[in-house]
This record gives sequence, C-alpha cells and structure tokens, in this order.
Amino acid sequence: MIKLSKKQWFILIILVLTFIAMGGVLGFVFASLLSFVPAYFYLKSIRNSEKADVEPWGTMGLAFVWGALSGVFLAGIFNTLGTAFLLVMLVDSENSLEDIENLTIVLTVVVVAPLVEEFVKPLVMFRNVTVRNEIDEVEDGIVYGAACGLGFGATENVLYGLSEGAVAAGIWGIFIIVLLRTFSSILLHLVTTSFTGYGIAKYQVEGQSFSIVVKYYFLAVFIHAAWNGLAVFSLQYDSDLSALLLFAASIMLAISGLEMAKRKITQLDVAGSNIIGTDIRAGHGNEDWSSNKWEKKSGWEQKKLRSSSVAAGSSESTAYSDTAALYSSDSKTPQELAASTTEWASNFDWKNTLGTIFFLIFMLAQIFF
Repeated sequence: MIKLSKKQWFILIILVLTFIAMGGVLGFVFASLLSFVPAYFYLKSIRNSEKADVEPWGTMGLAFVWGALSGVFLAGIFNTLGTAFLLVMLVDSENSLEDIENLTIVLTVVVVAPLVEEFVKPLVMFRNVTVRNEIDEVEDGIVYGAACGLGFGATENVLYGLSEGAVAAGIWGIFIIVLLRTFSSILLHLVTTSFTGYGIAKYQVEGQSFSIVVKYYFLAVFIHAAWNGLAVFSLQYDSDLSALLLFAASIMLAISGLEMAKRKITQLDVAGSNIIGTDIRAGHGNEDWSSNKWEKKSGWEQKKLRSSSVAAGSSESTAYSDTAALYSSDSKTPQELAASTTEWASNFDWKNTLGTIFFLIFMLAQIFF
C-alpha cells in the first residue's frame, strides 16, 4: 500500500478538481483509465526486464506517484515561472501579439519544459530514502527513472486529453488525444528519465563523480527538446501528410527507446548475475563470500552483496577474468554470436512493435485512401 504525504494528498485533490472542471466527471474518469492502465503495463514491462532481484512494487509505486503528482505539480510551477522570466528578458514593445504567442510556445515547449521536467521527475531518487536504498545496482536507476517518467507522462496525458479542443470533440476527442500520446509522449518521459536515472545509479552505486548525473541529465534534456521541437515544427506544415510522417517517426523513436531501455536493464542484470553465479555463489575466491554466508543473508542483503561484487570486479580482475571474457565482443565465437542473437530475438517485445506497425499503417491508409 502506497502512503501519500500530506503534500501529495493536497496535490491530488487540486489535480482531480481541476480535471473535473475541465472535462466533467465522466471525461476525467475516462481519460484517467485510458492513460493510467497502459502506463501500468509499461511499468510492468520495465520491471520484468530485470530477472534477478526484481524491484518491489511498493517502491516502484513511490517513484511512479512522485512523477504523477509532485513532478507534475512542480513542473507546472517552474514552467510558468521560467517562461515568464524569459519573456520579460526577450520581448519588447516592437513585438506583435502573434510574435509573442509563437515565442511563448517555443520557449515553453522547447527550452523551459525539457530543462524543468527532466530535473523534477527523478528528484525522488535523491529525496526518498526508501527509493534511494533500493538503487543498489546500476540497472535499478533505469527502472526507477522509467517509473518516475511514466507517472509524469500518465498525468500529463490526462491533462492534454481534457484540453478544450479534445473535450469539445466529445468522448472520441478525448480518446484520440490520450491514445496517440500513450504511444508517443508517455514513452518519451519513460525514456528520458531512464537516462537520468542511469546517471544517478552510476553516481550512487559505482561512486562516480556527480558530473555523470549532469551528463545524463543534459542528454535527457536534449532528447526531450528535440522531440518537442519536432512536434512544434510539424504544426507549421499545411500538409497533413508531412505532419503525420513526423508524428509517425516520433512514435517509432519512442518505441525504440522503450526497447533500448529494457534491453539495457536485462544486459546489466544478466551480467551481474553471471559474475555472481560463477564466483560468489560457488564460494570461490574470498572466504567472506562463502555459500554459507550467502545463504544466511536476507533478500535485501543479498542484493547489496551482488552489487558490491560487481564493483569489486575491477580490483579483483584475476578472480573474474574467465567471466569477464564472456562479455568481450572480440572473444565471441560464431556459436556465441548466434546464441546472443537468439537471446535478443526472444527478449524483444514483438507484440508492442507489431502493434505499433499496424497502427502506423492504419494512420497512413487514412491519408492515401
């Protein structure tokens, strides 16, 4: 059971009342179900990519709720303040009303929103002790970053689904907007925050300098800004086909990003499990890693031991030389390459990919026929 803080309860009440005022009770319930149900399955897919030491639902829920409530609330405030500040700095009396409107859109969507949202979404990975303590493997940063992004994207989907234009078109207007964003924008937030989460995990688990977090934060900002810029650019086209092709490209990028995140989680997880399986669980090397001691540890302590063992691999290269060789691309035999290809194919999410392809074909058919 996820316990909300008093601040989060306050934010939840404000958001619910705002959404009901925008689209009515029926519209709010419909948009929420259409947005949060797919988000749950995306979250489950990310969580299940980690085969060993799968993250607890309760802690993942904390990250998801942070993104859905606190992240959205903070982003709304700082986006407004940031855009207002830049407009004061850049606008003068010679600008027309149309110029100001266009500048406001570009500043908000391409500049301020990526900087602000990629900052606030993963903050729970630093602020919440429970979440921070669960990040004891590098792949955990990707998992919890994705959870934060999914929560943020789900609430944002409801916000856009209940916009004036969508509500004016009725239930089908809400359905189309939320559905399209479920295949695109929500995955954008998943992917970008997973990058920042990866940097945070390398800082917290591997002890790298904080610059690694800054590096992946700005990478997330760049991807987010490029995505939003593409969306703004597509709106400038008079051709529906051009806009549709740009949108189709953005969906394919989002799906590819999801698959990349899942494969990275599996890769890191399997690498750590193999290192442990050949040395620690067998009781080789250091006596402190005997099987008896391992069996006495609790699940959480085992997870800590596994993480520390991976980090210790750099200083005990001799003990792990045989295992490390398995992950050297130069040493792979044709049989190993074939096996890795088969493994990749079996882990690939063909259902989501085929679904996306059929969806794009359907959309293109509406243009040409």
